[in-house]
Amino acid sequence: MRIVLVIGVVLGGILLASCASTGAYIGDNLPEWAGGLPKGTPPRPGSPGYDAYLRGLSGDHTATAAQPAQPDPPQRDPKEPVDEPVH
Repeated sequence: MRIVLVIGVVLGGILLASCASTGAYIGDNLPEWAGGLPKGTPPRPGSPGYDAYLRGLSGDHTATAAQPAQPDPPQRDPKEPVDEPVH
């Protein structure tokens, strides 16, 4: 019976710690199967790798902007006036 009490106290402490300022640390370091962040999640703002992540995003964005733009599809006239009620 004592082990159940110890497990309950430990779980309660972990839940309480997750609400504190260390909650982000606990959440970032939990395995994915236990509810942690999945692999490939971008770093949080203010963390050491955040600026490099943003620079990588801007590099990817310029690469996609160099591709030729596709033409817009032809515009069709509406069959019914748009301002008329549906009823």
